[in-house]
Order: sequence, then structure tokens, then C-alpha cells
Amino acid sequence: MRSLLIPLVVLGLPLAEIAGFVIVGREIGLAMTLLLVLLSGIAGVVLLRVQGFAVIRRVQEATRTGSDPGREVLGGALMFVAALLLMVPGFISDIFGLLLFVPPVRQAVAGYLRSRMTIVTAASSQSWRGPSHTPEERAQPRVIDLGEGEFSRTDDDEQNPPEERRRQ
Repeated sequence: MRSLLIPLVVLGLPLAEIAGFVIVGREIGLAMTLLLVLLSGIAGVVLLRVQGFAVIRRVQEATRTGSDPGREVLGGALMFVAALLLMVPGFISDIFGLLLFVPPVRQAVAGYLRSRMTIVTAASSQSWRGPSHTPEERAQPRVIDLGEGEFSRTDDDEQNPPEERRRQ
């Protein structure tokens, strides 16, 4: 079923966008339809610029404080997709793009994506700040950077999360 879904979306979305153009064009006229498409593209560019800089600042702040920037990176990626959907001509893609700009919707999509994938960050906060000198810096967890092929998941990882293994 899933293998059939992708071709249907790839073929069906352009047809649905064309139908949307016809319906909207019939209701408000050709000039207003073209103006709406142009304005949504401009809005996508502006939102990408404004939100993009905000995401970069949040990722930098997360890195500076030593917390995991993965959540901010995923949110930024979803903002990028939302802006691209607004820039693509069509009203259906605009609706999905606008929905992704709504924080609760974006958080729900990010939660779903986090449950389906593993986000691994490669940068260590130590490399940005130099050696730890204060007790607060020394109390932070250490990050071990592994090269490709040095990490693998085992069945034990699935059955016993790291918290339970530390207790044993």
C-alpha cells in the first residue's frame, strides 16, 4: 500500500493544484488568482528569511548552552519545507505550507518524525568552549564523537534503555 501512495501523490498533487487554479480562477478571476500565487511565493521567501535567521539563532544558543540542538534543527527543516511549499505555485501546497508555520502543527509533525527516526548530532559542546574550567561546565555530560562504523544498535538497546542499564 505504501509503495502505491508515493506515485499517487506525485501524480495526483499537480492535478489537484490545477483543479485548485481552475476553481479559484472561476470564483475570483484570473488576475486575482495570479496575484494570490505571486503573493504566496513572496510570503514564502520572506518567511524563510525571517524564520531562517531565528532558527539559526536558536541552534547557536542551544549549542552555546551545551544542550542538544537536534530539536531546533528539525524545527528549522520543517520551516524550510513550509517556506518551499509556499513558494511552489498552487493553493494546496500553500495550505500545507501555512499549516507547517503554525507552531502546534509543526510540533506535532516534528514529534511524529522524531518517533520515526534517530537524530544524531556530531558536534561536541567542548569543542566550542575549550576545556571545562567551572564546576557547572565539568558537571555537564560528556559527548563522545564516534566515527562511521564505530556505533551500532543491539537488541539489548531496544529492550533496556541506557537509564535501566546504568541501574543494573
